[in-house]
This record gives sequence, structure tokens and C-alpha cells, in this order.
Amino acid sequence: MAEGSDRSPPREALVHASPSLVLLEVDGRTASGFVATARGHLVTSLHAVAGARVIHAVMADGVRAEVVQVAAMDERRDLAVLRLPLPDIAPPLFLPRTPLPGEGDTVYLLRAMAGPAPEVRSQQVRAVQVLGDWLTLLELTRTLPEESSGGPVLDERGDVVGVATAALANGRALGLVIPTRYIAPLLLGHGASPLSTLETPRRRAGRVRQVPQHPLSLLEGASSDALEALATALGQAINAGAPVYNRGDVDGCYRLYMRTAERLIAACVDCPGARLALREGLQRCVSLPDSDERAWALRDTFDGLLDVIGRWLQVRPTRSARTPPPPKRYLN
Repeated sequence: MAEGSDRSPPREALVHASPSLVLLEVDGRTASGFVATARGHLVTSLHAVAGARVIHAVMADGVRAEVVQVAAMDERRDLAVLRLPLPDIAPPLFLPRTPLPGEGDTVYLLRAMAGPAPEVRSQQVRAVQVLGDWLTLLELTRTLPEESSGGPVLDERGDVVGVATAALANGRALGLVIPTRYIAPLLLGHGASPLSTLETPRRRAGRVRQVPQHPLSLLEGASSDALEALATALGQAINAGAPVYNRGDVDGCYRLYMRTAERLIAACVDCPGARLALREGLQRCVSLPDSDERAWALRDTFDGLLDVIGRWLQVRPTRSARTPPPPKRYLN
């Protein structure tokens, strides 16, 4: 067992889970997955297969099969369900309704290997993160190798509680667990789409941020109190807009950001540089093709202002409060 404590998951649970694990070969790299139904549904992390042109599934007994169909995707929670070519090629792994582990509890992450025995890593739960009504996840104490993404995670009883996910938040690598309760709805359908369906999330995951890098001179003439109030308003807008976007209401997120920018332009009369930056952000939206691009253009505008305000306040001894940091973004 890698990175383990003196505890180990029940041997019976490992024996039961191992035949259901699948090593995914995705365009020259590997990821983990597991069979979740007798109909051949294969669960993994969406980012691990996004944009894939060729996927081969290697079962624990060495049987190898090409995956050519996608059964379901959940971009918000980084989950993908592929469909194996044969329904009985590997036994399904039972996903019970079980309580999530809590802070300090030990979990066991199974990584599919080229062979019958998986790699098992034990970690503790650092925190249970509630990002809104759309997602609750577990943050682990240590990072995960990318190849572990998509593998099942067991609790101390040996029950499957989630899917391992190697993620980034604010430029920092994280180990996360996406609870199994989000998988069940993806297994209900009988449809199947071609692998080209995975191209859309790849394009979104590869989005290039265009956060402006403003000089400190942008804020000349503004008071610390005014800038702190501006940073608070921007942070509140992001905290409100990000969950709306993640629920799929992209246009609603854009309209919220747009109204925030317009309101702040009218209110920040003593900060002409910030007003100019907000106007430029709105002007950039005019030439963009859809609400998704516009929402990100304004998010970039807000993040650029938060960055320069944070730097400005750090060098001003009169600062009376801390600038609120932008919210974490856990999933790729």
C-alpha cells in the first residue's frame, strides 16, 4: 500500500473491488476507471478522457477492449460514463448509499494497474467542502498522481464513497473525492454517443484566461476604503455568479456579472482607473459570440481588478481590512 498509515481497508472489500477496476489507455497516457453496471457502464473522471481520440480499456484479468461510446457526462462534477463494447466483460462494483467520511477520517484510493491487483493509497480527509447545492466533495490531505483520477475511493468499512480526482485550485494541486451520489443519475440512461462528444469539455478545459495585469498606477487617487469596498463587491459577484455558471445557467452568470460591472461603474466615481477597466471589460463582451465567452471575459476583468487592488493595498500602510480572496475553483 502506497502512502498508507497503519490502517488498511478490509481485505474482503479489496478482493471484491479489484475485478471491477479498469486501466484506461487514453492517447498515450493512463487513467483509472471502474465498471458500475452489468450493462457495461464504465465510470471515470471526465478530464482524464476529455478530447480522447482512442481509448482502450484493460480489465483486471488482462482482457483488452476499445471504447468507442460515451454514455453520459457531467462537466460540473468532472464525471464521465463510458460504455464498454460487451456488457459482461467485467463485474460491476456496487455503489451503496453510505454517509460521506468526515474530516480526519481515512479513505483508500484504488488505482487500476496492468494486472489483477490495484495500487492502494490511504489518505485522510482534510475537509468536507460544500460548494453549493450542486456539489459537496472531500478534499484530501495530499495530492494525487494524475493516473489515479477516475478510480474508486473506499471508506474504512470498505464501501465505495466516491471517485478520486486530481485537480487544480488557484494554481495548487489537490486530491479530491467526488461522492458516488452524483454517479447514479448518469447510469440511468441507455443512450450512447461517439467519442467525439468528449471534444467539447476538452476545449472548455483548455480555455486560456485573459486576466489583465494592471499597473498600480491604475488606482492612483483612490482611497483604501473605496478599494476595499470595490474588492468586496467583486468578490461577492464571483461568489454569486460561479455557482450559477456551474449549475448550467451561463447566461444568468453573464447577466449577473454585467449588472455588477454597470453598477460599479456608476458608483466608483473616485476611482477612474477601475471604472475604465470595467468599461473595457464590458466593451470586450460586445465582440464575443455567446454568453459563455462574455461571462469569462467579465470574470477575467474582475480577477484583474482584484489582483491589482490586492497588490495596491499590500504596499499601503493605511489598509484597514483584508481584501477578500477570489473563491476556490476545485475542478478543472
